[in-house]
Amino acid sequence: MLISNSDFLKTRNLGHIETMRAFAALSVAGFHFIHYSGENGPLFNSAALKNVAVFGAQGVELFFIISGFIIPFALDQSGYKLSNYFRYLGKRLVRLFPPYVAAIAGIIIVSYLLCRFVWYTEYDLNVRQTLINIFFLGDVFPDFGWINPIFKTLKVELQFYILMGLIFPLVIRNNWWLAGISVVLMAAGILTKDHYTVLLNAPFFLVGLITWLIQKNGNNFIYFTILILTQLMLLQYFQWEDMIVSWLGIAMLIYLPKSTRLLSLTGKISYSFYLIHGLAGGWFLYFATRNSGWLKYNWLLFFLAIVISWVGAYIMYRLIERPCLKLSAKITYKNSQSET
Repeated sequence: MLISNSDFLKTRNLGHIETMRAFAALSVAGFHFIHYSGENGPLFNSAALKNVAVFGAQGVELFFIISGFIIPFALDQSGYKLSNYFRYLGKRLVRLFPPYVAAIAGIIIVSYLLCRFVWYTEYDLNVRQTLINIFFLGDVFPDFGWINPIFKTLKVELQFYILMGLIFPLVIRNNWWLAGISVVLMAAGILTKDHYTVLLNAPFFLVGLITWLIQKNGNNFIYFTILILTQLMLLQYFQWEDMIVSWLGIAMLIYLPKSTRLLSLTGKISYSFYLIHGLAGGWFLYFATRNSGWLKYNWLLFFLAIVISWVGAYIMYRLIERPCLKLSAKITYKNSQSET
């Protein structure tokens, strides 16, 4: 049995979600910083360390699992109905877009300053590429692409928000609807496996969704069947690390204790951290490693890159993300409870 208490979500402190978000964000940043290489060579030369750090990249998939769990949970708690769809989208977009646009603006501003005062070159602002990124169309216009590759994963998150608002009333209607929709999503992902979309990543979102349903309703044959199908799809079309992160996600959602204060705060700012760790920590490493002598202090530089990214994320959270969260909370559904 995964759980023994069907009232799990009524009594469970969801602080463990913040711990998971912190773990996912730090894992992704750790992966990027350990694999960082500048003009004087890589920050770390150890192939073994880099092989282990590859697991950090799966922090992205862990975020998908978290969304698959927490979005249905929030919709259920708020008494969501399909008639609330556009209000729901408004709530999600208010949370997603302003920090995202701020991160793009930060990249543009830093790039301009570096060109103007460090490299003494002209900065050519590509307005079309900027607009393509703002509207998550980097894959539609590959000649322009993504300003930052991680923005591609946010496109998948947005697609999940759009999709979940539509299918949520059906997946909780009865288990046969749930099974049918799950199979359709995974089949569509297989048929479109060359495209990085919510369909391709359906197994991760479904792992989160099914874990929530098990904790809400108790064990069920259909739930376990869907979980097995997600694992078969991961085994066939993904790397083995992705299957491991799905198991880790289930275990963390069920058994992780309430987070510590530091991890809770890191979880709260994890979206901002995810958005700007490359801008803050990445550029710190760029300048620090221009002096090859600093490369021998690689662990110190790694730690400072994490800290600088964390401080930048906290500032961004306080100035931009938290006001957006407050604004989002003001968008409520008619005749419903407040959303978690």
